[in-house]
Amino acid sequence: MINGVRQALPLQTAAPGVALFPAQFESVLARLRTDIDDLAAAEDLTVLTAPPVLPRDVVERSGYVREFPHLLGSVHNFGGDASEWLTRRAEAVSGGTWHDRQEIADVVLTPAACYHIYPLLGGTTLTAPARFAVEASCYRHEATTEPGRFRSFRMRELVFIGTPDACVEFRDRWRQRVADWLTSLGLDVVTETATDPFFGPGAKLLSVNQRAQELKFELVAPVADGLRQAVASANCHKDHFGDIFGIELPDGSPAHSACVAFGLERIALAVAYAERDGASRSESR
Repeated sequence: MINGVRQALPLQTAAPGVALFPAQFESVLARLRTDIDDLAAAEDLTVLTAPPVLPRDVVERSGYVREFPHLLGSVHNFGGDASEWLTRRAEAVSGGTWHDRQEIADVVLTPAACYHIYPLLGGTTLTAPARFAVEASCYRHEATTEPGRFRSFRMRELVFIGTPDACVEFRDRWRQRVADWLTSLGLDVVTETATDPFFGPGAKLLSVNQRAQELKFELVAPVADGLRQAVASANCHKDHFGDIFGIELPDGSPAHSACVAFGLERIALAVAYAERDGASRSESR
């Protein structure tokens, strides 16, 4: 258990799903990072910190835009010159149409930390499994006031790229390791087969296939009264990224990949809820 976090909950802003985080809350996140580092100490990981933006080409090539357009946050900037801006400057007020001439940039907001990894290995042949730990500030356009469903959040991921069997072994080993760790923090954790939030006419079929193949597992815990959310996940992507980015195994076949993702703010909220719930039970005795 991490004590004291329930006194330092996020402060909501006027934008749904966007919060400010007090210093005490950030201290809890630092403790969570240390725990994750300790768990992964024997993995021989290349450790990276990623920026909050990602080359737009990556989400286009990988299929993220095609399957999750409702979640993607794009980046735009003014496309005109100074003289044109003079004619529009008066519109730069609340509710104004100053953004009509914004043009899409060559970067988007990072939707998941692991998307920074696969291009690094593009066009290479792996002679040994590749292992990374990466953290990024991520964005997903979920305009909701539901506790824990932040649009801007920190994600830490462990990424493994190698043979099909090795990826499944990595995913399953870490699925249990993360469940044991979360339980040690006092969380009521359940592991569930899950699917990604696909969008559009093919969403149902993609979800059915993903669930049938047991490619995604979520570790779900209470974050508020009557509300359980995924605080971590363990995933296999098969050869999806290996094929797209040209990452090959020695026999010439596309490499497979797996990742374990930790939603840092959401884990902290779950810890805060467990602490509050434990205190309430103690007071009622």
